[in-house]
Amino acid sequence: MITMKKFVVAAALSAATFAAFPASAATYVEAGGWTPREILFGKQYNGNVTAIRVDRGGVDRHTYPMQVTYPTGNSLRLAQAAVTEDPSLTAALQVRGIAVHNVLWVETAFNGGKIVYYR
Repeated sequence: MITMKKFVVAAALSAATFAAFPASAATYVEAGGWTPREILFGKQYNGNVTAIRVDRGGVDRHTYPMQVTYPTGNSLRLAQAAVTEDPSLTAALQVRGIAVHNVLWVETAFNGGKIVYYR
């Protein structure tokens, strides 16, 4: 009997929570935020591009390629030229909000996708 009361209370609380959710979500979407579909299933980016933000003091800094760890003017120009020459890569970075001048290095993965290191 006690467990049934707990179940009814939990169901009532969850119903009240979900009843208030669409109004607050609609307000957030109108303000330019994420849609409920993006909240549930994640934001869909242009496919086959992985963007890795480089943190100089991060734990995995030793796994970055040398061109990312110690970028030179030439390697930066090559990486940024690779982005500007590929319209699908440019679109994928635009969706993620990454500017071309922040790109440090671009690699091609084994499956043909691109790995973009940026700051």
